[in-house]
Amino acid sequence: MLAKSTIGQLSRSLATSSTAAVIAGTAPYHEAIVFLHTRFPPTSYPKVVPSKLQRTLQLHATQWRGLINFSWSPEKSVHERFASSDTAEWDSEDTEEVYNATAFSRSRGRLELREVSLQNLNEVESKLKTHALPADPPAPVNLHDPIHLYVCTHAERDCRCGTTGVQVFEALRKEVFRRHLTQQVKVASVGHVGGHKYAANVLVYPEGEWLGNLHTENVLQVLDSILARHVDSEKSPIPLCPAFWRGRMGLHKEEQLVLASNS
Repeated sequence: MLAKSTIGQLSRSLATSSTAAVIAGTAPYHEAIVFLHTRFPPTSYPKVVPSKLQRTLQLHATQWRGLINFSWSPEKSVHERFASSDTAEWDSEDTEEVYNATAFSRSRGRLELREVSLQNLNEVESKLKTHALPADPPAPVNLHDPIHLYVCTHAERDCRCGTTGVQVFEALRKEVFRRHLTQQVKVASVGHVGGHKYAANVLVYPEGEWLGNLHTENVLQVLDSILARHVDSEKSPIPLCPAFWRGRMGLHKEEQLVLASNS
């Protein structure tokens, strides 16, 4: 890992104000986000995922400013009910949708859920709603907790996510493996996040930084910046990789724009 003294140097080397001005402020406002683990990757998702559970949970999550999405990686566990299934969770006619899930909130970090279904939705929502509430003081960054990177590869929503997104996803996984960082950095793909024209989009949690306009040639520098930021025990107000910064969890568009203009 890089020393935290290199954060400023890396940020300056990545920054180009013209690009930052285009994409800063484009991350949707949210206080928490939930990733439902799926059996198949987003490259195989239909344009609109026909998930009753996701739609229902998102309707509820709007009240506590949450986002609900799907994610996949070879290392992510899926619910045991679908571990050997040949169908996607939402395609089963005989079995209800049920997922393992990972949630992140602005001030409480990561929460793992072993079962999310319509049958236990009230219990799940209660946990998620509590997790989304502000904590005073916020939970400190746990340096032993992995960094989670989610790359949008939802090809049916936009071909750019299916090409550039997949390329960046694969390049990140390759570089993490090359550096022997598989325990420290978890790379997954994610369904539609909005902003197809900013592909590749990479979401960085638990910090909640959203990056866009990434290409394979940016992967090394951006990964260095992500690692350097993570070892800084204080949550930095400076945007991560300003040239590629779309915004941050917990900030409205206007706050993101102000932060970007002052970086």
